[in-house]
Amino acid sequence: MTNILSHLIILFLFFSCSAPNKPDEESKHQVLETKSFIPELSGKLNEISGIMIYDDLYWGFNDSGGKNKLYGFDKEGKIKKELEFEKAKNQDWESITQDQKNIYIGDFGNNSGARDDLCIYKIKKKDIKKKKEQKVEAKKIRFKYATQQKYGFFNKSTPFDCEAMVEFKGNLYLFSKNWKDRTSTVYKIPTQKGEYEIHPMDTFNVKGLITGADISPDKTKLALLGYENYQSFMWIFSDFTEDDFYGGSSQLFKLNKITNAQTEGISFNGNDSVLISCERTWAFNQQVFLVELSKIQNGAH
Repeated sequence: MTNILSHLIILFLFFSCSAPNKPDEESKHQVLETKSFIPELSGKLNEISGIMIYDDLYWGFNDSGGKNKLYGFDKEGKIKKELEFEKAKNQDWESITQDQKNIYIGDFGNNSGARDDLCIYKIKKKDIKKKKEQKVEAKKIRFKYATQQKYGFFNKSTPFDCEAMVEFKGNLYLFSKNWKDRTSTVYKIPTQKGEYEIHPMDTFNVKGLITGADISPDKTKLALLGYENYQSFMWIFSDFTEDDFYGGSSQLFKLNKITNAQTEGISFNGNDSVLISCERTWAFNQQVFLVELSKIQNGAH
């Protein structure tokens, strides 16, 4: 009996030592420190849903139900310019991006999957004057998803929701917020006014819900902002060829100090840091955070 017990103990120790360890979930990502950049924004931006830097100002807007306005604010969070989009409605504005001549705002928030009026508003930078309050002409880029067959109430279960967009080499790219499987599909759409049917290009398991996107000024890094279980995270994609964003290297980062925050917008602040905008919630004021990317350790997932 003693010999049998001894053999059993030896076998147990052998298999315990030789069995592969289950990967620690924490080892799959790095944690990046967030710093306060603009501690409090004007009350006019209490539901800021996107952020962009242009003409020495930071620009943002409110999401669904907000005014059809784009606000330019300074480092103290004070509004310096208000641009009202003519003949435009803020059904659910969610993302902002730019090229050399134009600014684009995506009115494509679609939590229920029921919208058939998805569009992107386009304004010309040359139309922005020095006046604090002004109206600007907005052109519409309309689109629908080629693979969407039904329009109904599929609240927080649809793959046809979107809150993230970037401009890259003459086209716009949308990154979906897939409620069911926590992936993100990328779509391509021209920057010209018109009506388009957009097709999925590629899908990536982002392990959460994507709420913002931006491309670095040198066009070498794509940042996707999102959250899962009230924890904000960011993916950085690099070493991609042309617009095969998901085909290169990818790294996942959890963002500390902003748990339970509603982080909605992201903008590169140079090539080595990003700004992240946060709506007003019970835990946070509307504000902007800074994340330094220079401290990222090499590696990919």
